[in-house]
Amino acid sequence: MESTWSEVQHTCDIGLNKVSPVSALCWDPYHELLWVGNDSGRVASYYGKGLQRYTSFKAHKDQQIRQIRVTDRGIISLSPKSIQMRDRRGMVKWNISNEHTRDLHCMMATTLISGELLVAGQQDDMLVVSMARGTVTRTVPGASNIVVMRNLPRAICCGSLLGEVTLRDTRTMKVEQRVQAHTATLSDMDVSGNLLLTCGFSQRQGSLIMDPLVKVYDIRMAVRSLAPIPFPSGPMFLKMHPTLSTTCLVASQTGQFQMCDVSNLTMGSYAPPAQFYQIQTSSYITAMDISSSGQALVFGDGASFVYEYADREEFEINPYSLPLSTPDLVAPPNVVMTEESPLSSIGMPYYTEPLLSVWPSNTVYEVGHPAPQIDEEVLRNMKMIDFVGHAPNPGNMLRNQVARKKKHAHKRDVPKFRSEQERELLLANTHSGRRSSSTGDLRKADPLGLIMPQHYRRVEIQYSKFGVDDFDFGYYNQTVYGGLETHIRNSYCNSLLQMLYFTVPLRKIAKSHIGTPCPKENCLLCELGFLFRMLDDANGQNCQATNFLRAFSTIPQAAALGLFEPETPDRNISYSTLMQNFTRFIMEQLHQESNASNENPLISKILNLDNDTLSQSKCGSCNHEISRITYPFVVDMLYPKKREQKSRKRSFTSVLKASMYRENQTKAWCPSCHQYQPTTTKKIIRGLPGVLLINSGASNSDEAAIWRQNGPNSPKNSLSSPQIEGQERKEIPIEFKGAPDTCAIYELSSTILQIKADEELPHLVAQIKIPTDELEEHSKTPWYLFNDFLVKSIRHDEVLSLKGTWKTPSVLQYTRIDLDSLLDLEKLPSEVDYSLLFKDLSIAKQPVVEPRHEILTPEEMPKPGTIVAIDAEFVALNQEETEIRSDGTKSLIRPSTLTLARVSVLRGDGEKENVPFIDDYIATSEPVVDYLTEFSGIEAGDLDPKTSRYTLVPLKVAYKKLRMLVDLGCIFVGHGLNKDFRIINLLVPPEQIIDTVDIYHIRNRQRKISLRFLAWHLLHQDIQSESHDSIEDARTALVLYKKYLEYRENGTFGQVLEDVYEAGHRANWLKGPKDALSRIPTTPQIESVLAPNQIFTVAGWP
Repeated sequence: MESTWSEVQHTCDIGLNKVSPVSALCWDPYHELLWVGNDSGRVASYYGKGLQRYTSFKAHKDQQIRQIRVTDRGIISLSPKSIQMRDRRGMVKWNISNEHTRDLHCMMATTLISGELLVAGQQDDMLVVSMARGTVTRTVPGASNIVVMRNLPRAICCGSLLGEVTLRDTRTMKVEQRVQAHTATLSDMDVSGNLLLTCGFSQRQGSLIMDPLVKVYDIRMAVRSLAPIPFPSGPMFLKMHPTLSTTCLVASQTGQFQMCDVSNLTMGSYAPPAQFYQIQTSSYITAMDISSSGQALVFGDGASFVYEYADREEFEINPYSLPLSTPDLVAPPNVVMTEESPLSSIGMPYYTEPLLSVWPSNTVYEVGHPAPQIDEEVLRNMKMIDFVGHAPNPGNMLRNQVARKKKHAHKRDVPKFRSEQERELLLANTHSGRRSSSTGDLRKADPLGLIMPQHYRRVEIQYSKFGVDDFDFGYYNQTVYGGLETHIRNSYCNSLLQMLYFTVPLRKIAKSHIGTPCPKENCLLCELGFLFRMLDDANGQNCQATNFLRAFSTIPQAAALGLFEPETPDRNISYSTLMQNFTRFIMEQLHQESNASNENPLISKILNLDNDTLSQSKCGSCNHEISRITYPFVVDMLYPKKREQKSRKRSFTSVLKASMYRENQTKAWCPSCHQYQPTTTKKIIRGLPGVLLINSGASNSDEAAIWRQNGPNSPKNSLSSPQIEGQERKEIPIEFKGAPDTCAIYELSSTILQIKADEELPHLVAQIKIPTDELEEHSKTPWYLFNDFLVKSIRHDEVLSLKGTWKTPSVLQYTRIDLDSLLDLEKLPSEVDYSLLFKDLSIAKQPVVEPRHEILTPEEMPKPGTIVAIDAEFVALNQEETEIRSDGTKSLIRPSTLTLARVSVLRGDGEKENVPFIDDYIATSEPVVDYLTEFSGIEAGDLDPKTSRYTLVPLKVAYKKLRMLVDLGCIFVGHGLNKDFRIINLLVPPEQIIDTVDIYHIRNRQRKISLRFLAWHLLHQDIQSESHDSIEDARTALVLYKKYLEYRENGTFGQVLEDVYEAGHRANWLKGPKDALSRIPTTPQIESVLAPNQIFTVAGWP
């Protein structure tokens, strides 16, 4: 070559925090730009002649840019784990990073189909990427270990890391020719016309040595070797000249490069002298490229420097280049501000052009309906020919037809908050009552149940600024049965807890168990009994399973089995599988806990109900048998395989029988043969349970289809007896009138369903048949739906209809019709052990020096109507979650989670009036995020058994004491007790609560008065001056109640109450140095109209 190359410019990325070697270079054939990629994943562009920076962005996170390809649409960068396309300004168009992108090395555009990109690397498959959509359209198996690819008119040239070069057909991707160019590895390769040039390394004496030659091949017919090009310093990079088809650029890592013509290359003494050039670099060369005009070269090194060379003074990057878009230069506004200048003098900018948010019409288009998801069976049986796949039609849908699902704008019909309802009633001065629930009509015209009714949708608690107390639960439940709330982790258990509650024998067992002195701290049977007592007293109110779920979360086996619900909702989680595992676990756990109770061995017998199974294993070689007794609390449904489904339809009873009487072949250890032998294992039912639980969850679409085809809605097969609502039961056949231990008739009593709508998260509901003696008075059907806190009566045929794809049975419960005659529940202990009230138990290591309470004596046993004063303090386990809306207001997403930390109960009358008999601090194993010391008086070490100086008990002990006082009929006096009992998770009948916050309140007034203000104004006492003390607060509430009785007896209570409100209005309800937030319940009718500064108190009473 006669041209002389000289350095024009060099530059380095000034934005680098540390040196990152240049890994990829590419001249832009459409614009005067140079694109540079480095090892840290950053891509930058420079103006061609001056190398001024144009754009810079982080394309791949801490991954090497291995290749850059420039198209008219944008820039494509390749890293080992991802492929990304951006426009020249740096905006992302698409990004591919999935299981197919494991170790990518190179990419190349195809010539057969425009707009497709071939991507390969040191992985099993080559990827075909659509540049328009940014997706992997197909994969080419067998094209592995490729590090360099070049395009030929009729072939694709691929170089591997092992030094082999293969020529593949552009249509079939099959290898047509092979050549072992280098014995070790290939460093670079390029093609032009019929010429193939390679450089690489050879294996010599166990080490890699760079070949000092550029090998040249003729690939017109068969691959034929031509005379090589000598390059003494070792060729590392090759690039064919864009305009001269036989001229190539060769460079080494040390910085030497040469331009040579392959066709005129002559060897020997007549060869022209080689023209070598040296790049002035302090590092090593890592990449190079030549512009489309052939007049500019660029090199990158390991020190992040880029060197530009040209063969003339006035050079061009491209023969024809498009103009570049440059950023608009906006003159800064001339604004002069002084201290007296109002902020309104700064005007809003005036727009003379459309905003960026106004997208041009050519970029906005209708995408249409999304493509339907291909059936799994089609994908499994698909066969590929080139890039076209074909598979037999499985028959699940009509040919050339797709069921289109319209997106209905589903507007949840949620009730107004109680504060909003009361505000409307006050403004309208009318009492129209609560609006009726819109959870659906009982006689909805959908006999097959194909459309999901409204009352099956997922229900969620909405929070106002007053927290969960402001939510209208009564809107969702107008029955006498209690629902369970959902704002607790693992609340998916609610459906099974409701099922267990209406299992009457188990309910009596659990309620009897809480009357015994159970020593286990986190006993699920105890917590189940406490929950059942709350549901007994609910009378339509919502309840919480907080204590039960908290005890459940402390069991290590539950965590190991994966029974805990994820903190963030996941649409792909199978709640059906989760519920089946939980059902099996809870029944085994109750069985173990009942066996551990020595005081009541009858519990274990009733739970087992003499239901045992004989498991026999028989060796196929020596016929040795091994038998053992198991107690299967749950029967797992074994669905027939697909080929069995096609051969004949299986009824529910036949599937259930095959699941109960299992027989399978396996290879197991035989103690007689002393080796592994084929073994036949079968199960034999030896006793019939009183309550049969069946795990019926379907794991795939084929199993779910069995319920829709052969389900109870079919006239031939029925999940329960053919009794229809309102009709008498048919006469029992003679063959079913055997002995109770060998023959039993079951009827469906409960079902747990997984509900999964199109756009909603899956959830669980329970359909329960209420026992006859517990039915509502005017109920038309015994079946009720329990959707967490939504409770509603449903039709009998709605339970048996499983045609809709939106519901799948998870757990079925069948109950023997003669269960009551088989069980003798009279033997259950009916006497309650109240000795816990007369004991001072503490788990604190340090003894209490000066206890502030005096334990009850047996002579002071509370009776119905005994008055006690109570107050409780709480600590926070989780902070509240809030968000700021666009209008600046704060929205409560989830309130803080509080737990009981201290409870004090005082005698309300007698000689020891005002003397506390319970002052317990509650130990907690959960981390406390805020002790709320200013409002609770609880400090960090008070709840730690190692450092506490007070009476410290587990939560179960404190709760059981309060449960006993409620059952004994005590009347509780306190201030703001509704909120306290809610956090304690104790449901107290309203007739057993005397709340001074309601006594000292005028019904048509919005303000409810704090305990501190009442004590200051009526009792002339200054309480809560530094922190709160539960004994002091309970005693103050009791004194205020006694004062109320005096005022009522004198007939002056009305005037006294008016004086209190008048004094409060005059002083703006302010008193003392601290605020009075602790005992004021956040009732909606008060604080919905209060100014924010009214909830604080300051010093100085006028």
